[in-house]
Amino acid sequence: MNCRICKSPVIVKTFQTATTLICMICVLLLLSGNVWGSGKADNISATLEPQNITLGDVSILSVHISGTGAGKPVIPHVDGLRFITSGQSSKYQFINGNVSASISYIYRVLPDRPGDFTIPPITTDTGSRGKTQPLTLHVVKSQKSGINAVPSPTPQAQPPGSSTRLEESEIGQTAFLRVIPATRRPYVGETVPVEIRAYFRRGVRATVNSLPVPEGSVFSFQSISEKPRQTEETIKGETFSVLTWNAVMSAVKEGEYPLNIYINATLLVPDTSRRRPFLNNSFFDDSFFDNFFEGVRKKEVNIKSTSRKMRVLPLPKAGRPDNFSGAVGNFTLSAEAAPKESMVGDPLTLKMIVKGEGNFDRVKKPSLSSTRGWKTYMPEAKFKPSGSAGYRGEKLFEQAIIPLDSSIKKIPPVEFSYFDTKARKYISLQTKPIPVKIVPSSDIARNIPAGSAQQLKDSIASGAINNPGTPRLAPIHISLGHMTKDLKPNVTNPWFIGAQGISLCALIGGIFLGRRKRRLDRNPEIMAKKRINQKIERSVKEMNIFIAEHDVQGFFNACRSASQERLGEIWSLPPETITLADVKDRLPEDMTGIRQIFETADAVVYSGQSFSQEELKQYRELIIEELENLEKN
Repeated sequence: MNCRICKSPVIVKTFQTATTLICMICVLLLLSGNVWGSGKADNISATLEPQNITLGDVSILSVHISGTGAGKPVIPHVDGLRFITSGQSSKYQFINGNVSASISYIYRVLPDRPGDFTIPPITTDTGSRGKTQPLTLHVVKSQKSGINAVPSPTPQAQPPGSSTRLEESEIGQTAFLRVIPATRRPYVGETVPVEIRAYFRRGVRATVNSLPVPEGSVFSFQSISEKPRQTEETIKGETFSVLTWNAVMSAVKEGEYPLNIYINATLLVPDTSRRRPFLNNSFFDDSFFDNFFEGVRKKEVNIKSTSRKMRVLPLPKAGRPDNFSGAVGNFTLSAEAAPKESMVGDPLTLKMIVKGEGNFDRVKKPSLSSTRGWKTYMPEAKFKPSGSAGYRGEKLFEQAIIPLDSSIKKIPPVEFSYFDTKARKYISLQTKPIPVKIVPSSDIARNIPAGSAQQLKDSIASGAINNPGTPRLAPIHISLGHMTKDLKPNVTNPWFIGAQGISLCALIGGIFLGRRKRRLDRNPEIMAKKRINQKIERSVKEMNIFIAEHDVQGFFNACRSASQERLGEIWSLPPETITLADVKDRLPEDMTGIRQIFETADAVVYSGQSFSQEELKQYRELIIEELENLEKN
């Protein structure tokens, strides 16, 4: 029996549509089952780049895990290193029906002190047997002092049309990076202004997750602007959003090397529905389904600049002065001393000022042309940047010098040598001698008459040399003093017996306190609190040292380390895992000082922001007060 309703075109089309939907859902479930149900968790590897950095710089740790069931990596604790999560990226491959997956986890590694660090093998939280090889990070002490904001470089003229056309490697790219150095033939140690531009096609939303970082260990940034300039640029009819950073870089060794810069970013790319490869039903051609399926997808990318060769020139050996310390640039030298009149053995302060532009981290103390007749001490150095240029300014050295001979009439000339990149030769600077008046070190010596030693004795004997302010020898008095009739042994005196009782009580009390201290020392909670307090005290001492050295990055690293130790004790968390996000989420709103310390510490790491010694002292008082409040609460 035939049913007219069942043969209705509307009913038939509706049935076909429902069948199509069911098929599509089955296909999606099948695909998702393949993706999430396959893969082994026994393939894990890790890379660390670069492996040689300066204190204050950042190294990138990448952990790659193959297999979707591998879980997340377990980063081991390394004393002196902090691991900050920077993101992750996933990759899936479908080959002949087999699905393979791999996930990369990116961490920023920040050292708290110089030294050699070993990162133990990394495993996953699923208990898999796979593990990475140990990694080594070598951190040297920074020689930078107060690098401030980044200058606006004056790059070399670009080839005609370079800014109005796309290079072959940039064609079809959603985002790309361009690097414009002021010169491509720098000398070793020369500071080179660099402009870095990141281009994003219109319609692409992006989040930049890191500052530009040079690849490899040859080139390093001395300073870089924290916030990029945002502009738009049209190239061949296409509009791009452009982020521009200004930086100053230098090379550490000679030779020809590629200059590659990269940044980590998250792109939000428009993603249209991919239903058509599966189904060709007219029912899904309705615009409602286009609006329903269409959206954006996140894409983690490392945007890398086109590789350009840089020829790093060696500093010539011919004509290199003995006192050359590696300073490269253009400098001037001046010197002054105070006071101008002193005595033998009394110190004078010699101020030496080096001004100009160049790598001030390599500018070491100028030296006296001759130290004969002088005792010298290590000078203190302070760098003051000029304007917005972190590589322009002046470096002041204050040195204590002591005259050893009253015949000295002047301070010898001060010498300083550097390599001039424009003249391509070494320049030796020398100040003029500084006249001083040195007198003997005692009042009697000032009034000594000219003549022989016998005349000196006669003058002293006759009182010709007499100064009321000068102490003289007292006469010898001979007398018996107080006499007593009989002698009693001390053991019979009450005070002697009482003194022995006090000593015995002190001994018993010492034994009791010693046993109590040993018992308390074995208490795990007390021992843990004691270790935390010791680490905080060590960090406070380091703050004072860094203030004296004007090491801004080292100072804020010590502040953050002390804060992490106290917060880790309160929150029962490993101190090195506490970040600025944790501080903002978990601390009360009135604890603004801790948040300010964390924010400033991160800003100093990336921007090289400078603070005066007075400002650092204020930050030290702030962090000490905040730590005391945390302990009380």
